[in-house]
Amino acid sequence: MSSSPFEIFRRNLKPLMVLLTLLALFSFVVLPALDTYLRRGGGINADPVAASFDGVELTRGHVARTTQNHASVVRFLSELASRTMEKGGMPQTPGFQYDEQNQQIRSLGIDTNPSEEATINTLRFYSEAKKAGFELDDTAVSNWLARYVDGTMNNGEIVALLMKSTGNQLGQQHLYEQLRMHLLADLYQRGALVGLTNGQIPVVTPLGQWENFLKTNQQASVDAYGVLVSEYFDKTNESPSQSEIKEVYEEGKNRINYPNDLSPAPRFRRPDSAKIEFVSADLNKFMEIEKAKITEEQLRAEYERRLAGGDFQLPVEPELGEEELAEASKQLEAAIKAASAQDKAEMEAEAAEAETEADAGTEAVEETATEPEAEPADEDSSMNLGDASAVRLVMFQNEEAPATETPSTETVKEAVEEATAEATEAVEEAAKEATAEETPAEAEAAQEEMAAEQTEEEETSTEEAATEEPAAEAAPADTAAPEMAATESAEADASDEASDDSLDLDDEPAPTKPQTFEEVREQIANEMASQPARRALDLAVTEANKRMRRYFSERAVHESNVSVGVQTEEDAPERLDLKAMAEELGLGYGKTDELINRVTATEITPGNSFGLGANFNRRGPPFNAILFGAQMQDGSLIPPQALYSPMRTVDLEAAVTYITWKTEDVESYLPELDEVRDEVIQVIRTREARTLAKAAADELAKAASVEGQTLADVVPESQKDNLITGVGPFSWLDQVGFMETVVTNVPELDAVGEDFMRAVFSSQVGEHAVASNDPQSVFYVVTPTEFQPDAETLHEQFRQPQQRFMAQLLGNGDARNIVRGFYESVDERTGFEMNIADDE
Repeated sequence: MSSSPFEIFRRNLKPLMVLLTLLALFSFVVLPALDTYLRRGGGINADPVAASFDGVELTRGHVARTTQNHASVVRFLSELASRTMEKGGMPQTPGFQYDEQNQQIRSLGIDTNPSEEATINTLRFYSEAKKAGFELDDTAVSNWLARYVDGTMNNGEIVALLMKSTGNQLGQQHLYEQLRMHLLADLYQRGALVGLTNGQIPVVTPLGQWENFLKTNQQASVDAYGVLVSEYFDKTNESPSQSEIKEVYEEGKNRINYPNDLSPAPRFRRPDSAKIEFVSADLNKFMEIEKAKITEEQLRAEYERRLAGGDFQLPVEPELGEEELAEASKQLEAAIKAASAQDKAEMEAEAAEAETEADAGTEAVEETATEPEAEPADEDSSMNLGDASAVRLVMFQNEEAPATETPSTETVKEAVEEATAEATEAVEEAAKEATAEETPAEAEAAQEEMAAEQTEEEETSTEEAATEEPAAEAAPADTAAPEMAATESAEADASDEASDDSLDLDDEPAPTKPQTFEEVREQIANEMASQPARRALDLAVTEANKRMRRYFSERAVHESNVSVGVQTEEDAPERLDLKAMAEELGLGYGKTDELINRVTATEITPGNSFGLGANFNRRGPPFNAILFGAQMQDGSLIPPQALYSPMRTVDLEAAVTYITWKTEDVESYLPELDEVRDEVIQVIRTREARTLAKAAADELAKAASVEGQTLADVVPESQKDNLITGVGPFSWLDQVGFMETVVTNVPELDAVGEDFMRAVFSSQVGEHAVASNDPQSVFYVVTPTEFQPDAETLHEQFRQPQQRFMAQLLGNGDARNIVRGFYESVDERTGFEMNIADDE
């Protein structure tokens, strides 16, 4: 009988195949299910309820999956819209908005901000829409998609893009269900806004516009006295009843208690928190290391090389000697003479033009007027010079006298610059006037025509004057021509000389002097060390991240093996010593001894860093958002960082790169009542202290309202420091952006809000009102002393359409109350409860 292994295998083939099949089923079916079961807590509260309405319970798993699908659909619709526009179409569905100027999609037509809370609201309003009789079948959804692609793609192409965009995670039915749910939920919610908005613009009554206008434009100055709640804490009951304690505990169990929270509402739930370790790579330290490697000879050689190439040159202001100053003085005199000659020529040309016009008028009346009567007309015409000519004459007379003086050496430069600037300005003004009146071609033609007419008129008038006037009277006119010719010749010579000088100056390079080696030594060292330092930093950071990532992977494999019984806890990989690694790689090291949360994380060393952005020179999410997870403004969800998973962030301002991981992770939880009993009692006693403080403030306001009394008169002497006078002026709201306002910050007072502003601006000057700050830690007795501007000015400003439009954009408090009431009625009718923490 053969004992070969192959013979044994052949004889027992069927049993062995059955055994191998069972092992495969156990490995690939049972073990993964068991692993998931164990990771979720062994079936104990494995999938908690996130919300409930109408008897329907939404589990966290259901909400998470729906939110993930929502994010995938948003990404797909964005890609589908881009593809549609690339093909020359434009989505034609209601709600789609595209910014042509910035080339960005502003709205897809459905909610583009996936979150667990948004998913819960969508699901419940989808349910309400179906109860109200709204329906969308697959044909209607398909038609919506056809309008969305504007006929540029068929159904097959849409499905292909869907599979590619979602990585084959969503099919057509998943897409249709998501669109149906969001479209119907949106339709039901928009029903609550009918009559309250006109598109994106709120509908506001004229009275509402006026009230909004006052909130941003009227300012108040006040006197205020603060009654501190803490001063009345000792007067409260130290032992509240057990029922009151339980009531307050229940009230605040779902609100997360963050440090420095100013809200007066009770908050007992603990936030997500963690302990961390991190290594840091400071570019400045790497620069110092690289600079220390550079020798003095290398620095000097680099200096000589770059100096020869034209670097390190500074412009030098030329110092004028005696000869240069004398030459500049001569040039200044020539420039002044040329300007004077130009003014004379312009004046004489204007006078000749005026005489020509007068002669033309005289010729028109020669038939009815005698020859002696024409002489006063000539005199009048010589007196009818324009105002500009008179001004030019005065300016010419004022400038002519100093032109004969020799300028001092201290004022030569200034005089030359002023003369040049004036000449340039005059030329520019003349050019502007000519351009404003005529086109360049028309102006040139008109000048030629006027010159020709003037020449003909001068020849005619000269001939007539020669025959009619005595020779003695013609002599000054004869001598004027040579003078004008000489003036024009001198002007031309001066301008030629000036142009020659300007050409010489433009052709010569500006004088410079080299910087010394000592002046630029640090600059050269920094530039020589920059690239090597950055390479060394990148190598160190890459190596540190690789080691930390390797440990994270080894630890994850070990945990998986432990969950299926392959390994035990004793087989865990050795934890990476970050401190030793940092010393080896030249990095910094740090850790937190206490738990931090998303608020206190900003106070530690890496707290000001950001993740690596998707685009060049663009910051990614902030440090605390990556560490604890967050929903970003673009609708994307960042999951919280896993234990020992390295995350890389950069502080651009400090030039420091961080690699951080969690060493302890504590999820948000609600402490038992006994753990937070002192906090609950603190809340109860603070509420009682607020009641006492407000009563005291009311008494002071009442006493100050007595005729003849002021706020300063009724404030106790021991509390005079709490009286603040001359606060303001300040407005109710500050506009920080389009359709965005915040309550104005009043630096002299402590965190005042809406209640304080309402008390101030609803009072008259001299009246006394009481209002708390936002945290309700202080109750202010406030007295307005002045409102500005006055009522007439405010009414005049409000008449401007732009002011009324901006006031309309602020919305209407009544409309907001109506919308809030609508949602509250739906919550009450459906028995809606949400088990997600308010700030989670």
